[in-house]
Amino acid sequence: MYLLMIQLFKMEYKEDVLLAMTSCGIQKGNLFEGQNLERALERDFPLFTGLIKSDLERERFSMLITSIVDEKSRIREMIHLLKDADVDITRDNIMRIILIPADMIIDNSVQYDKGN
Repeated sequence: MYLLMIQLFKMEYKEDVLLAMTSCGIQKGNLFEGQNLERALERDFPLFTGLIKSDLERERFSMLITSIVDEKSRIREMIHLLKDADVDITRDNIMRIILIPADMIIDNSVQYDKGN
């Protein structure tokens, strides 16, 4: 079992990502809308403006998507589906995918304990 975290930097790909997730069986996720740290620093603390690499295409807002995934193969399938939809996550700083191993998950549909 794994905790999936997707940092979506380009909001125009939100629908593609959610569709790819549901198509490969990743469900019961959460979406958190937020603000990119670099943009917040530039806006709220002008001192940081010169220290942060300028990128005119950088989005101000981003999204964090989390879910539990039972197998790494689901992530590979999701990436394949995104590529089929012309979303190449290796270019243009579109998103970051993080997969964290989970030792224990307990809820109403999953009882998972790696240790025992």
